[in-house]
Amino acid sequence: MNEFCMFGVSAVIPNYNGVELLRENLPSVLASLERTGGDFEILVVDDCSTDESLAFLRETFPAVKVLINSRNRGFSATCNRGFAQARFPVVLCINTDVRLEPGAVTPLLGHFADPEVFAVTPNVLAEREGANQGVMTSSTRRGFIKGHFWPLGRQSTVRENLYAVGACVAYRTSMLRELGGYAEMYSPYLFEDVDLSYRAWKLGWSSLHEPEATVHHASSGTLNKVKKRNRRIIYFRNRFLFHWSNLTDPPLLLANLGYTAFRLAVSWLWMDTAFYVSFWGALQRLGSVRAARRELKSRMRLCDREILGRTGADQG
Repeated sequence: MNEFCMFGVSAVIPNYNGVELLRENLPSVLASLERTGGDFEILVVDDCSTDESLAFLRETFPAVKVLINSRNRGFSATCNRGFAQARFPVVLCINTDVRLEPGAVTPLLGHFADPEVFAVTPNVLAEREGANQGVMTSSTRRGFIKGHFWPLGRQSTVRENLYAVGACVAYRTSMLRELGGYAEMYSPYLFEDVDLSYRAWKLGWSSLHEPEATVHHASSGTLNKVKKRNRRIIYFRNRFLFHWSNLTDPPLLLANLGYTAFRLAVSWLWMDTAFYVSFWGALQRLGSVRAARRELKSRMRLCDREILGRTGADQG
């Protein structure tokens, strides 16, 4: 048994009106944690649910620690509250729409014997999309970093990931706290997990995929309820924020800014008002971007070129 099994795991589950998902998937989380043979805790952070989530947890899983937000705060802040309360060396962040196979947690833990490992993801099988979201390779286009899931059925060995998908990931608690958890400028959702792993990469801390562990993700169970235009606005706003905060290689940064300027000049031709709304929303958070860049540059060990070289599709 490795030391991380012995010292325990803190499972953090953000919840918003997910009583049916909790009923379906929480037993699998409990069973997989029990299989590790070590200590563990489960923390559900409730983001002002109006369904029967709290009553269900109280009656069916009284050992689960429940934290209740005083107002709806979104994914990043909700997860961060759980991260701050975690008692053990590894935090397992899990969405309510994820079902764990019985042996899903144990294979993740041994990787933390390497002091440079920040995050480890299992196979995250999203059958609806035909993707394994636990494997994330990188490429670039027009100055933007793009992530690519592997298709279902494609075999992988242990490899380095561009980022660890927030649906189900094991983080080293000490590094997670040193990074400040998910950046809340991305609230209410999207890109917070991308940003977190990329900031870790910049400090020289790696994200890995472990193919011997498997979970199943009924992805976007909550986001599918969000209007398409609103989600698109949030997506593009947060994509701007991620690149402005994290790109440091001059050629990549210049290409990004150049293509953004081009899109701003021509998007009115097809009445793409969502793009302009997204850009304006990102500009409103420039203070947070500047603070993130100052922190990044003061501690950076890897450049964009090095990270993308290690996480490209031809690696691993």
